Amino acid sequence: MPPLRTAPLFWTALGLVLGILAADAWPIPAGWWLLGAGCTATLALVFLLVDRKRRGSVPLWPVPLLLSVLLVGAARHRLQMAPPPPFPLDTTAVVLAGVQKTPEATAYGLRFPARTHLLLIGPDTLRAHVLLDVRLVADSLPTLRCGYRALLGGRLEPLRAPRNPGLPDRTTQWRRQGVVARLVVDDPRLVQVLDVRRCFADRLASLRDSVAAVLQQYMPRPEARHVVQALLLGDRSGLSADVRNRLGRAGLAHLLAISGLHVLLVGLVLYGLLRPLLLRLGLSWWSMEWTRTVLTLLVLSGYVLLAGAPASAVRALVMAALFLGATLFQTPPHSLNALGAAAVVLLLADPAQLFEPGFQLSFAAVIGLLLGWLPLQQRLPALFFRQPTFRYLTGTLLVTLTATLATAPFVLYHFGYVSLAGLPLNLPGIPLAAGALAGGLLTVLSAPFSPTLAGLFGHAATLCAHLLLQLGELGLRLLRPFVWHVPEPPWWVLITPPVLLGILSSSSRGRRWSGTVLLGVLGLGLWTTPPTSPHLDVLFFDVGHGDAVLIRAPGGRHLLIDAGGRYAGRVAAERSVLPFLRRYGIDRLDAVLITHPDADHAGGLPLLLRRLEVGRVLDSGTADSSALSREIAHLIDSLRLPRRSLQAGDTVRLDPALVLQVLAPAPNAGDLPDNERSVVLRMVFGQTRWLFLGDAERELERQLVRAYGNLLESDVVKVAHHGSRTSSTLELVQQVIPERTHPARAVISSGWRSVDDSVRVRWERQGARLWITADSGALWLRSDGRRIWPVAWRRAQ
Repeated sequence: MPPLRTAPLFWTALGLVLGILAADAWPIPAGWWLLGAGCTATLALVFLLVDRKRRGSVPLWPVPLLLSVLLVGAARHRLQMAPPPPFPLDTTAVVLAGVQKTPEATAYGLRFPARTHLLLIGPDTLRAHVLLDVRLVADSLPTLRCGYRALLGGRLEPLRAPRNPGLPDRTTQWRRQGVVARLVVDDPRLVQVLDVRRCFADRLASLRDSVAAVLQQYMPRPEARHVVQALLLGDRSGLSADVRNRLGRAGLAHLLAISGLHVLLVGLVLYGLLRPLLLRLGLSWWSMEWTRTVLTLLVLSGYVLLAGAPASAVRALVMAALFLGATLFQTPPHSLNALGAAAVVLLLADPAQLFEPGFQLSFAAVIGLLLGWLPLQQRLPALFFRQPTFRYLTGTLLVTLTATLATAPFVLYHFGYVSLAGLPLNLPGIPLAAGALAGGLLTVLSAPFSPTLAGLFGHAATLCAHLLLQLGELGLRLLRPFVWHVPEPPWWVLITPPVLLGILSSSSRGRRWSGTVLLGVLGLGLWTTPPTSPHLDVLFFDVGHGDAVLIRAPGGRHLLIDAGGRYAGRVAAERSVLPFLRRYGIDRLDAVLITHPDADHAGGLPLLLRRLEVGRVLDSGTADSSALSREIAHLIDSLRLPRRSLQAGDTVRLDPALVLQVLAPAPNAGDLPDNERSVVLRMVFGQTRWLFLGDAERELERQLVRAYGNLLESDVVKVAHHGSRTSSTLELVQQVIPERTHPARAVISSGWRSVDDSVRVRWERQGARLWITADSGALWLRSDGRRIWPVAWRRAQ
């Protein structure tokens, strides 16, 4: 590889990266950054003139020029970042706005960015050109597409962090992209389309829909078709979160990203096929090279636009253009210079890309391959490359190993795991992905001319995609120990993989030096990381109006108390419980306890039974004839899960360090309402006491006070019935939190139904630290058996 000093665009990209990071850390106005850029650029010009007179000496002008590029990057980032909202928040408003992107479906309705022109807030009219994140949560809405102009009425809210751990906090990234606030529209009458002009992106979306319709016609199996759509169009919306998670942990998720593999198949194959065709037309060598280069780049540009122009695809396109140009002009290409050019294009267009996982993973993988793959290959005996089969196996393993080590810090930071299962699985995975992509592409191209041929290609693409999915599932089952989960990785874990890559790819002297560095990093990391002891984790999820509490015992077993609700077809656990379990690598719940069969407690159980391995199901034994209860019973029977009904006096065995005692329902509670037959659970861990009251109401609370008295005293209590006035009687509150030297915590899991003021006052007057999930989101508590403390789980992305 040519030396770095001959790669000016690589240094330019590095300057932009440093400038963007500086502007993100220091909120200096863009004007000051631009002023500094102008001054340093002038200084660079002066140094250039001086260096011409001082021939033979070390040039001085590159230093201020690089500093000027750094300041330009900082100014560009500050110009895009969102200013403080020029209007009050948490208020209703009518907005005249242009739709920037066709709305996409989410778990909570439709979402799209909109550029405002006018805002009507009370009697005031504001002319403000700002970017809003619009959420449409109403039904029967008029059609909105990119380019439309509309009047939108709703509530202006600040950008809010996620309500539960396991999901990244995107508020910082939204502000980097220029979004200042959120507009929530919950009434279809407050959406009025004024202008139906369509933008270029929407026309591309129509073409994408046409391609998807062809795939749907010739690929009837949904899962396989969604894989091909991801490979061909970069559209992974059809793939469930479970499938994406499974492929990611199997080390195969990168095959679904539009990147160099797709450019190679779509563009460079075309580039090679055009040569004999153009030569047959009698073109000269120069005309032939120009023609096939231009045609290939046009096809690639159209394909990248059709795929939505993700960072990895734009990077591959720019690098391919520079390599083809170098071939055309018969000059040696510089890989790092081409990579730098791609980074400059992306960062000048959108500086916020620097903080996106796709950008980081794409560029880290290429840098790792450029700097580490060739040295690793040169250290292997020639025996591994003599035969084509050995060459493919060895090359694929080296590429996978290099890319895995290079991208491991970003994968760990964003997703909480790194997988080495991809080392063997990529050997069959890459051909299967290539076959599915080629089959899907040929299906689309042949459909207008020969439906029979399109059907054959569709069946081939379906087979390859289905085998790829099966490979991910089987590989993860067999290679699960090779998936390393570190949900909150310390700094030394993040930098260890690239240092290890440096050791493997360096010379013998470099290996000794790099090995010393690695040992130093590991030693410093282990010395600065505090020792951990077995502890108890209790996580109160925010599932709206409902309950879901996860208990992680010191020995690693998990008990889920209730599973959240299901409203209008939306299961709260899908956006609250499951993301946390995926992030922390929890594939099995040893037990699920449903305190009573109401939908706000048991609504998420069918989803969890289908997505996770569950050891046993515990309940109150209450008979219920609802459709939800029948569905749960059918799933439990089909999965052959043990099911047990709990009564007062029972114990739940989960971990030797925990005492789990059932306080209710009583054996003779059969004639009481469902809430009064809730399972009430008391947990003791060391010197700490926990109480989970389900939906107990006045009568059950009186029974508990009479039967158990001082045994109800607790350090943490899950307040009954979501803070309803039918619960939290004064007698119970005084028994649970008597006069004490340190305050207890009272957690109310509530949603759209507000907590009754009398209940709130009752707990607070007794000295409880009140936590309401509707106000503050999920609460994660940890205990070592002597004290209890909250875990800070929110982090910016």
